[in-house]
Amino acid sequence: MIELQQITVQFGTKQVLQNISMTFHKGEIIGLVAPNGTGKSTLMNVMMNYVKPHQGRVILQEKWQYTTKKNEVYIHQQMSMMPDQSDLYPHLSGKEHLKMYSVMWGSSPSLIEKTIEQLGMASYVNKKTGTYSLGMRQRLCFAMQIVADTPIMLMDEVMNGLDPTHVELISQILLQKKAEGKTIIIASHLLENLEKYADRIFFLVGGQLQLAADLLPLVATTAKATIRMEDATTQLAKALTQQFVNSDVQTLPNGTTLCYLSQASNHSVGEIIDFLQGHQVTNIHVGPITLQDLYSLYFQ
Repeated sequence: MIELQQITVQFGTKQVLQNISMTFHKGEIIGLVAPNGTGKSTLMNVMMNYVKPHQGRVILQEKWQYTTKKNEVYIHQQMSMMPDQSDLYPHLSGKEHLKMYSVMWGSSPSLIEKTIEQLGMASYVNKKTGTYSLGMRQRLCFAMQIVADTPIMLMDEVMNGLDPTHVELISQILLQKKAEGKTIIIASHLLENLEKYADRIFFLVGGQLQLAADLLPLVATTAKATIRMEDATTQLAKALTQQFVNSDVQTLPNGTTLCYLSQASNHSVGEIIDFLQGHQVTNIHVGPITLQDLYSLYFQ
């Protein structure tokens, strides 16, 4: 378990993190969502003690804090951050990087071969990383964190540069690590992917962590159904509210139009879909408001 207490960070006159207090638990995957440059990486760097907060503290296992060098060494044995591609040594092989991380964190050497096999790295892991593609380097960085095998893992844009097959593969490995009791905190822009495995997803809004579920518009939480349209016009949105009185229509900044059908409505979802299809709207989905919708509401 790791706890943040009143974390505040300011760069010049800009307050990046504002009085953040939150606890992350064992066996939990946490998603962090916000545009670049708004504090996600800063928050992770505070957790690693790479950035000193102006106020607040990080507490591990209810007692360990960054108050002494000895404490910092212990915390870093329990918590690691996925390396960036710029941290790789181009003259060393991928396997040499994995061995280095295994030795640094004292993990089982058998985890190296297991991770190489899981990530399909055998064909290139013995080559120098200076020859790697973007996706190969990203897989290696992820593999290095897995080999470190710490109870708490911080990952900033872990899926960057990966094709859909490897995005899915890494997603499955993350779920395996969660089942092992790891606490995993992931900053990601792949929102649809993040929704598949994260237990809690937070938006970093105005320097504070806001649980995504709490940011849903009230009308979305009370609707009996939500119809999503990608190609509806402004005129059609107005026609919808006139035709279906007990509905609420909202067009998001990303162009998606949402129609919330209230509990009090006598109309069915099928009637609304028939109406839309009659107006040449074909890209229609029925389901709850998505994380991408929320992102558009708060950040676009």
